[in-house]
Amino acid sequence: MKIGLVLGGGGARGAYQIGVFEALNEIGIDKHIKVISGASIGALNAAIYVQDNIKLGKEIWCNVSKEKILPTDTLNLIKRSILVSVGSKNIDFIKKYVPKAIEGGNISSSGLDSIIDENIDLSKIRDCKNKIYVSCTEIPKIKARYFLLNGESDEKIKKILHASSAIPMIFQSENIDGIEYVDGGITDNVPIDPVYYENCDLIIVIGLAREFRVDRKLYPNAQILEIIPSYIEEGFIDGALEFTKENSEGRIKMGYEDTMNQIKPIITLINHIKDKEKKPSIIESLKCFFKINKE
Repeated sequence: MKIGLVLGGGGARGAYQIGVFEALNEIGIDKHIKVISGASIGALNAAIYVQDNIKLGKEIWCNVSKEKILPTDTLNLIKRSILVSVGSKNIDFIKKYVPKAIEGGNISSSGLDSIIDENIDLSKIRDCKNKIYVSCTEIPKIKARYFLLNGESDEKIKKILHASSAIPMIFQSENIDGIEYVDGGITDNVPIDPVYYENCDLIIVIGLAREFRVDRKLYPNAQILEIIPSYIEEGFIDGALEFTKENSEGRIKMGYEDTMNQIKPIITLINHIKDKEKKPSIIESLKCFFKINKE
């Protein structure tokens, strides 16, 4: 079974995805994940995922702080910027506002640099057997672009990860092959497209907000399993800024529990349907579940 994994953006809520990784590994689904895509903080988590080290992922998230990720005292500016990056559904508004916002971005991505340099083995991304895509937003066209990280140089991989998290008005845009890019969440905060076109049997989407659910009508015949936080604070922006150890630990725990609560009943149901003497594997259970739903 070929499974695709899609990691949505959402700032500090990204810790939730680490808990989902832990559950998927424990269940045994991770062995079947062949394609990964991420936007914004989801791009960083994609890089963490291919390190194949859940403990490392927890350490990164429990030691990150707002000051390290967002080194500015202008909180209102940050909030306005994130609103532009992930909150607007009006593409005309985005095209009008974002290019101007880019001019105000003057903070380097040194915080993200240190996280990558200290924790991420870029060779594991470059040489990964599974395909890894990252969404960025091309400017001034305000167009989604999906980069395949496999086989790229360390420098270009870092540039792409920087670009996908480059919030307008706060961080500098990133020049990649002569074109400027910023936060992938502006144009595609749940980058399912590159995974969909890889013909996966199942796509697991780990979103971080109810505002960004998958429009299933756009992906006919795709088997999609969405996992989103069972509890989401009021206000996407405030939740996206809460980089604290306590919040990260809570979100990691929630991600693990939500995944177990969502997938284990599927497996239990199929085990009752199938011959008890020959219980199906987890992957067979998932295949059967989606076949039943389709029929």
